[in-house]
Amino acid sequence: MTAIEVGAGGTGGTTSVVAAVDIGTNSVKMTVAVGGAGERPRVLADRTATTRLGKKVDADGRLTDEAVARTLAALDGFAREARALGATRIDAVGTSALRDAANGMEFVARAAALLGGRVEVISGDREAALIYAAARHDRDLPRPPDDTTPLATMDIGGGSTEIVLGSGDLVTFRDSLQLGAVRLTERALPSDPPTTEERAAAAALADEILAAVPAPTYDGGGVIVVGSGGTAANLAAMELSVHRPADAPPLTLEDVHATRLTVEQIEAWIADLAAKPLAQRRETPGLEPDRADVIIAGAIIQARALRHLHASAVIVSLRGLRYGLLYEMLG
Repeated sequence: MTAIEVGAGGTGGTTSVVAAVDIGTNSVKMTVAVGGAGERPRVLADRTATTRLGKKVDADGRLTDEAVARTLAALDGFAREARALGATRIDAVGTSALRDAANGMEFVARAAALLGGRVEVISGDREAALIYAAARHDRDLPRPPDDTTPLATMDIGGGSTEIVLGSGDLVTFRDSLQLGAVRLTERALPSDPPTTEERAAAAALADEILAAVPAPTYDGGGVIVVGSGGTAANLAAMELSVHRPADAPPLTLEDVHATRLTVEQIEAWIADLAAKPLAQRRETPGLEPDRADVIIAGAIIQARALRHLHASAVIVSLRGLRYGLLYEMLG
């Protein structure tokens, strides 16, 4: 676990405004909230910017200058907004791309200077644990009926997928898999649109990597799966948009959060998206245009993971890793 800290403040145990930032392989996210120990945080701002920090890291082992510039620009904007909202502390965590890139710590030093706070390159285990904590603390998600019901959390990032299995507060398995939407696209889906053979190869690769995850057994029924990250959010937004009137207002975060998506719905989206070239996929209602090139790979990972876990559906969470960090910051 590696961190660089520049002028970070403490929480002091009282109500405070803090900002939690997730520097991911595909996107950077920030949540600014006010709260205190044991309180439900009140969110002041929730932001996402697709910057592709990890583009080509899988092949080249380094962050590109262009990706670094895009991501630092987004972080600069985040920091300005957080401070304008009264944030006294800004903490950030970096994930797969920064773990893998040879020049990752150079980026971390520049990011810490911009944010004026702590930037920590976290291990896959810590990433998975924060995501699980976010799901456990979220009062808006369906709750397991008791502490024996298995709960799985998964976050499909650009370069990795974090999976945690547990019951109640007891974590029985957690891992960060070298399987992400950008990584799988670069490895297995080169064509536009991807061919049937490429999709089969991508699914086979996902199955091979997911084999490391033990499938939970439970006499009372299926495992509850909570999915965070851009793949799950975009799949939910696309599904919600299908029957939404054309003149309806744009979907909000509250509309998408806690949506239930079945594995059959996800597999139908894979087939639908794979039949269209990239330019046409970008026009899909509910899909962020900047994610159109990697959404098929992300959906394949999501569907194969549900099949592997013997789960019928995923509950979509828009409060993933950074919310786990936020709860930790607020105590």
